[in-house]
Amino acid sequence: MKTIYIVGGNGYARECYDVLNNIIKTDKNIQFGGFLGHGGYGHTVDYKNKQNFYIGEVNDHTFKENEYCIIGAGYPDIRKKIYEDLKEKGVKFYNLISNNSYITDSVELGEANIIFSSSISVNIKIGNCNVFNGDVILGHDCEIGDFNFLGPRSQALGAVKIGNYNQIGANTIILPRSKIGNNNKIAPLSAVYKGCKNNCYLAGNPALKIGNIEDYNS
Repeated sequence: MKTIYIVGGNGYARECYDVLNNIIKTDKNIQFGGFLGHGGYGHTVDYKNKQNFYIGEVNDHTFKENEYCIIGAGYPDIRKKIYEDLKEKGVKFYNLISNNSYITDSVELGEANIIFSSSISVNIKIGNCNVFNGDVILGHDCEIGDFNFLGPRSQALGAVKIGNYNQIGANTIILPRSKIGNNNKIAPLSAVYKGCKNNCYLAGNPALKIGNIEDYNS
């Protein structure tokens, strides 16, 4: 039997728990081990009505052969930090895929991904540690890198390529053959026709560059 821990996080970790709990109802070969904090991210109070599942810091836990982790954080930079730390410790990861997601057999899927109620078509490559945060649609032949966040109801249509560390806003549509580079933010309700390179902040229909990441974060 696999024992699954959720590492770090707060509200998003609780969402992961509910999805995992539904999976456990139909798969008797897995069980929930508890919440583990990570370097100050994820404390007892962060889990609110699920505080009783908090068992301590990840550095105080010794993982066994049959134990796996889900990263309970949505933001790419936080996920990356937790992922790299756990990877260095030799921890194994569990792809959290909700029961109501549709994924074809031809999908190449990495590790530590979270996929909520999404539809993923044929011949798609997905890297590591991405979040598909509800009703995401990926068309045929898409390529998704690592540490991306795709917001609720976002869509990447046929042959779209998305690099690493991108945040795609809710209800965004990325049109066929568009190419998104690395470390970009695309505002909700945007329509991307061609794409962008790196470190851009895009918004609108058609989505235009309205600044750099440094401007967005200032």
